[in-house]
Amino acid sequence: MPLQKILDFFTVQAPPQPPVGSVDDALLQKLAGAADADVALDQESLDYYAIDGSVFTLKPKAIVFPATAKEVVKTVQFVVEQAKKGVYLPLSARGRGSDQAGGPLGEGIIVNFAQHMTAVEEVSDDRLRVQPGARYGEVQTLLKAKGKYLPPYPASIEIATIGGAVANNSAGEKTVKYGATRDFVERLEVVLSNGDLIETKRLNEEQLAAKKKLDTFEGCLYREVDKLITQNNELIDLHHPAVHKNSAGYNLWDIKQDGYFDLSQLIVGSQGTLGLVTDITFRIADHPKRLGLSIGYFHDLDSGAKAVKELLHLRPSAVELVDRYLIDIVLKQDPKLIFGLIPKEKPAIVILAEFDDQTRGAIDKKRSMAQMIFKKYAYHQIDTDDPKDQERIWKIRRSAAAVMWTVDGSTKAVPIIEDAIVSPAFLTEFFEKVYALFNKYGLAIAIWGHAGDGNFHMQPFLDLGKEGDREKLFKVMDEFYQMVYELHGSPSAEHNDGILRSPYLPLFYGKEMYNLFYQVKKLFDPQGILNPHKKIGVTREFQRAHLRHEYSMAHLKVDREKLTR
Repeated sequence: MPLQKILDFFTVQAPPQPPVGSVDDALLQKLAGAADADVALDQESLDYYAIDGSVFTLKPKAIVFPATAKEVVKTVQFVVEQAKKGVYLPLSARGRGSDQAGGPLGEGIIVNFAQHMTAVEEVSDDRLRVQPGARYGEVQTLLKAKGKYLPPYPASIEIATIGGAVANNSAGEKTVKYGATRDFVERLEVVLSNGDLIETKRLNEEQLAAKKKLDTFEGCLYREVDKLITQNNELIDLHHPAVHKNSAGYNLWDIKQDGYFDLSQLIVGSQGTLGLVTDITFRIADHPKRLGLSIGYFHDLDSGAKAVKELLHLRPSAVELVDRYLIDIVLKQDPKLIFGLIPKEKPAIVILAEFDDQTRGAIDKKRSMAQMIFKKYAYHQIDTDDPKDQERIWKIRRSAAAVMWTVDGSTKAVPIIEDAIVSPAFLTEFFEKVYALFNKYGLAIAIWGHAGDGNFHMQPFLDLGKEGDREKLFKVMDEFYQMVYELHGSPSAEHNDGILRSPYLPLFYGKEMYNLFYQVKKLFDPQGILNPHKKIGVTREFQRAHLRHEYSMAHLKVDREKLTR
């Protein structure tokens, strides 16, 4: 598809999203009383919440820090009442601001769940109930003490909140075996755009029929979503992404499954554009008692791709990859992170395969088979079941997050093409095309990610203070996402759309499917008050208007040591 065709898609009709004009200070002062919650209006707070981990900036009017679902309800009701009077103050949910696509940014009211709504409310043998502001890493530590864990944890586990993971349908190294966040969500408590508080969970046909009979906004949603899916079943099936995991668009594929209906599957990954999640119940798994780790070092991409294909037959718990350029960056920035882990002859790529089967015998058998695969294709390999050795070796992969954000100077690794996914069958072609793209624009190259899923991360180094680099940013994005489209991939596997990738949804899904997304948004949020400029109606002009002129992750106060563990 010609590059110009991509830009044509940016003209797809967007839902009405009134501009956030000047808001009377007296009105904002009333917000605290109406919401019955802590509210920040000072410039320092507004400036802080104007950025996240993305390349965009949107300055809000106020920050609300709810402590209960009731306070969230009151906040939404306040916004609804103002909208009826012609005052537009949209709501954007936020955790700790690590999102790299601009998902929690907004020009109205930021609803910060990470201040007060952080409780782990219940842990049983197979279930976890938690509030959205809880930090993922702290929850995982608590679960581990009970012999449990949430397998789809993201690489940003030490920063990200549980609610952020639900908003983005986050995933990580274990997803190749266990699935993404939506595969573990069993129940959600959600505040709708009219202020109603509802529960979503898996319903049988009788329960669904009862919901559809309700004379409420909730009943309307169940009736209309069921109708939309039924009437467009063939179109929806036709556009099911041919990838292992997907966070782009609205998940219309998993709402109706095996005779059950679950609106949670639509809410997860919707980035707060359909409702504000105030409580989450997860299915949890037994923490593996032992692990086996095999590592292969490869002269070329093709050999590594062949190894990945064979490794997947062993059902590993992780298959991760880093390329030689990332290794170069780590060796330059902080060589002690991977000291003694890289052979004298530097590899083109390194692949780590982990196995977490319940018995030592099963793990040893798979390790032995992995070694055979690596002996066939790799020039060097390491294999271990020692936890300390594994922790040290994993730093080859996990060091990416620790060093990419810490390069000195105004030229920074910017997250603009960092979450695409293709079938692992296209691994070699994907890498070759990415390298060619980076070389074309004279950019430093570094790729890492989830080889078992075909989900790779890369962040070109650009200086957003330079107009030329800002223009280059958009050119690189256009050509990259066109390439991913041609390889039958998805623009986002686990980081979601946000401001960054939303304009490309019509390209990947076509106008008919995009229109269904539009209908979903309009159905759930007729007044357009829930996190506008995400998923639907994001234009290139909006991106340009809100692009940062400098980039840093310093506000996250990243602990590099934690990120490499």
